[in-house]
This record gives sequence, C-alpha cells and structure tokens, in this order.
Amino acid sequence: MPTIALLVLSLLWGSTFYFTKLLLPEFHPISIVFFRCLFGAILLMPLLFIGKGYKELSRKKIYLLAGIPLLSAGVPWIIMSSSLRHLDTTVSAVLNATGPIFGVLLTLFVMKGHVEKQEKVSVAVGFTGIFIAFLFGPSSVGDVQFTSALMLLLAVSLYALSAVLTNRFLHGYSVVTLSFVTMVMGTLFAAPLMLFMEPASYRGLGEFRNVFLFFMLGAINSGVGNLLYYYIVKSRGAIFALSITYLMPITTILLGFFLLHEPVGIGTLIALLLVLYSVFLSKRKDVEQ
Repeated sequence: MPTIALLVLSLLWGSTFYFTKLLLPEFHPISIVFFRCLFGAILLMPLLFIGKGYKELSRKKIYLLAGIPLLSAGVPWIIMSSSLRHLDTTVSAVLNATGPIFGVLLTLFVMKGHVEKQEKVSVAVGFTGIFIAFLFGPSSVGDVQFTSALMLLLAVSLYALSAVLTNRFLHGYSVVTLSFVTMVMGTLFAAPLMLFMEPASYRGLGEFRNVFLFFMLGAINSGVGNLLYYYIVKSRGAIFALSITYLMPITTILLGFFLLHEPVGIGTLIALLLVLYSVFLSKRKDVEQ
C-alpha cells in the first residue's frame, strides 16, 4: 500500500512545478504559498473534525508539531517558488531529486541514526536514474542558474530534514493532524510576508482560472498530497518517503509526453527503470532509527 501511495503522490506532486509556473506571472511566490496552504487547510479541516484529530492539538510538545511542518511547507515552498522563476521545470524536478541523499546524510550525521546498506544502494541507484534523465532529457545544463539552483537545493534540504524529524518526533500524531497543521503553519507563516510584498494579491482570485489552479495546487496537490506523504513517512520511514523526489521528474516527463506530446528518449526510459528499481530496493528495508 505505501508503494501505491508513493506512485499516486508522484502524479500529484509531479505536476506541482507546472501549476506553480502557470501562477508565477500573476502572483508573487509568497502569495502562491499562502493561497496554496490556505486551500489545502480548507480541504483538510472537515477531516480533522470528523476524525477528532483536533484532540491531538492539546498534547505536550506542541512546539514540535508547530515547528517541524514549517520545514516542509512554509519556508521551503517560498524558497522553491522563488527559484522556479529562473529554472526550467524539468531541471527543477531533477534538483529536487536530491531529497533522499539529504535524508540519508541527515539521518546519519544529524540524527545519529542507522541507515541500512540497502537504503544507501537504493539512493545511489535512484540518483543515477535521475542523472541520466537530466543528461538526455529535454532540458540542458545551460538552463540552470547557479543562485536559483542553490536556493532550490536549500529548500530540498529543509524538506528532507522535516521528513527525518517527523519520523523521529511526530510519529504519535495522525496523518490528518500532521497534514492540517502543515497547511495551517504554512498559511500563518506566509500571511504577513504576503501582506508586505503583495497585499492586493486577493484580486487575482477574481479569475476562475487562478481559483482552479490554486484548487489543484493547494487542495489536491498539497492537501491530499500531504495526507499520502505523511502516511508514507509513518508507515515506511523518511528515506522511502523522500524517494518521491525520484519519481517526480519522471512523472513530469511522462505527463509531458502524454499530454503535451513532448518526445521521450531512450535515456528517460532507462532512468524510469532505474528509479522504479530504487523504489523496490528502498521498500525492502526501512531505516532503523
């Protein structure tokens, strides 16, 4: 079941860069994060009350529940949205695929955890596949701008840290609670920044196109996506969950092939096989904390 959830999540998050790029001409990156989190929180709120997840909000160490999700939504999403202004969509997805590598490094050197050899091999195999997709894909290295690339790598490292910390400290919270708090904290973090940078951004919601894009990006990709993501983290561990970043660029390329009729080369097909094999390796053994 976690593997199926990972594949579904790759379809949702594989289109995140696309929706963000469509919104960037009309909205500041901070505004995109605010409305993305807001739409996600609105979708998840009924589930929180139906499942009585709100009772978990009174537990001790609430500061961990409030702080750790900021590392997976509010802070990295703003950095990521800003970097996308100057990065090609496919290149962004490839850089985002460094997540499992950061996950392994953080688990070993920050959390002092133990990573099985099988996990290390799966990370190496998956990144090899992504590197092949990068070399033979539609984008070229010349499209990468150094500063924007560093910003995106910073966002990915924060995202990986959030996954590792969630698996370590927030394992007792339900998937719905974790997802809802992530969206709420992202909204609260982005709100004052949005009011300072683009206070009239709400006017853009007067167009149905923008509302639809935010619904897809916020409610579906982020709201439903976070439910799947935290389910994977809790059931299979942080590094397996971070392998979603290997599937995302492949999903982006395949969606481009089926929906936009973009060419797919032999390198992409080889990369797809390596990525799927890395997911297979990753699910065989979990990280021992």
